Amino acid sequence: MTDFRAALDREKCWDLVTEALFEAHGEPLEDCILQNREELVALCEFIERKQIRSYLEVGIWTGRLLAALHRIFGFDLVAACDHGWAEECGLEIRVHREVRLLRADSGSRAYVEWRAALGRVDLVLLDGDHRIHALRRDVRLNRELPHRFLAIHDICGFRKETAAVKQVWDELRDGHKLEIVRPHVDLGLSHSTMGIGIWSATEDPAA
Repeated sequence: MTDFRAALDREKCWDLVTEALFEAHGEPLEDCILQNREELVALCEFIERKQIRSYLEVGIWTGRLLAALHRIFGFDLVAACDHGWAEECGLEIRVHREVRLLRADSGSRAYVEWRAALGRVDLVLLDGDHRIHALRRDVRLNRELPHRFLAIHDICGFRKETAAVKQVWDELRDGHKLEIVRPHVDLGLSHSTMGIGIWSATEDPAA
């Protein structure tokens, strides 16, 4: 198995600096990966184990997670949808030239048509609008389009801003589920503040 902790060593994830910015401004106002590093390592292990070759990220912040995963795995298809929230917060969004990027809301007709044109995607990560109506919509839309796995970030509902994510995740009672929940070591915590849920209608993500 690949040493993903070493592969991610140069990547800045959500740490004490990010946490302080979030507490002060209500947004993590820096160019970094908005993930718990330990959970990201486990996600990479999942991607390797399941031989994920196509990846779509909905809600990319500045694009750092997308870039890191594509650098490590060199996906055959890598795509992203984002309406530009990081830019509205004063940060730059950067994506690799190979990324098929849609700048639009994930609830728009443009997204549905663009997503349908992508065809079957092995892994779709939903990390955009965390409001309950928006996330329910994103789950519904992406369940209806061809895929192997849907992943949802922030399933722990640790913050008031992510409480709805936990609710939507808990509502997924059919299919097969895997929870990637690890201590948030970069915050000095023995529990997770985020969590990644992976769901499939037909394939067990834990196998």
